[in-house]
Amino acid sequence: MKIKRAAFFVNPLAGYGGIRNNKGSDNLHLKSIDESVSIKRAIEFLEGIKCRNIEFIVPNGPMGSTEMDNAGLKYTISYYPENPTTSRDTINFVRSAIEADIICFVGGDGTARDILLSGANLPALGIPAGVKMYSSVFSMNIRHAIDVFDDACREGINFMDAEVADINEEEYRQGILDIKRFGTLKVPDSSGMIISSKAEYPASSAFDIAEYIIDHMNKDFYYVIGPGTTCKAITASLGFHTNMLGFDIIRDKKLIIMDAGENEIYKYVDSGHIEIIISVIGGQGFLLGRGNQQLSRRIIKKAGFENICVISSPEKLSGIKGLATDIDDDDIHIPEFIRVLTGYAQFKIMRINF
Repeated sequence: MKIKRAAFFVNPLAGYGGIRNNKGSDNLHLKSIDESVSIKRAIEFLEGIKCRNIEFIVPNGPMGSTEMDNAGLKYTISYYPENPTTSRDTINFVRSAIEADIICFVGGDGTARDILLSGANLPALGIPAGVKMYSSVFSMNIRHAIDVFDDACREGINFMDAEVADINEEEYRQGILDIKRFGTLKVPDSSGMIISSKAEYPASSAFDIAEYIIDHMNKDFYYVIGPGTTCKAITASLGFHTNMLGFDIIRDKKLIIMDAGENEIYKYVDSGHIEIIISVIGGQGFLLGRGNQQLSRRIIKKAGFENICVISSPEKLSGIKGLATDIDDDDIHIPEFIRVLTGYAQFKIMRINF
């Protein structure tokens, strides 16, 4: 199928809770449009696409037409949302754009759920901007979204079923992870799309990894321990039981900060004596940009990949061809290969493909 008419919209709130350590955006409100994470991503996507002569259908204002104006694209407005926008506006807009060949959206899992609830049955291309990102309806990153969209416009593309999944944010903030599947959307059949939802694996080697990390801790360093079962085996081995989905800061094997936010992490990164320990997301292979948005661009740039330690159970890596990042900054140097700790003094070299 060749795309001739595309619906496009933005969830202005998507991703807003990540850097604020809120683990979601459902209960937040933008103080200013300038604070929106997703609007910046939307403009980057629109400015990057080469197929600019197709018909775009958008909602009015920051949910669509504002970004189109910024990117210099022509469009037709089919819906006028409330201010601030809500999930009802997503549902109403999608229904208003039923004649489109595809709906491109900038958002997260909640946005994908709203598209599903609209019942419009339109193929979708998700440009990732959310905090949780458990669905498989999104491109790997903005660059891949641009490529997928241009291919669909120029040459046509087939579609496949992709899963829409989400979690309860209130439980998530308490460290309870309960993933629910809500249905499927048709998405482009392309290597630029995420092919599976996030998956959980038994961390069979987690405590071997934790023992190795602890044995090699420098008492003068701050250790920023990321989310997930594998990472939390480190804090548990030190006798601390913290939020499974947050970042903790350790020094001299003592807990300094539990569930640290971006500002707190940056303060310790700026000290120059730091190691950031993160794990690979099961099923997707992401290192940065998904599920750990507390690690902002300025933190990653300041710390450098040489001070990031990646850990993973062998089971997670067995089904992954390469690792991925989703970082909006060309100034950050991402190495082609990275060493992943998979057991006590056991490492595997993995390529970072994206």
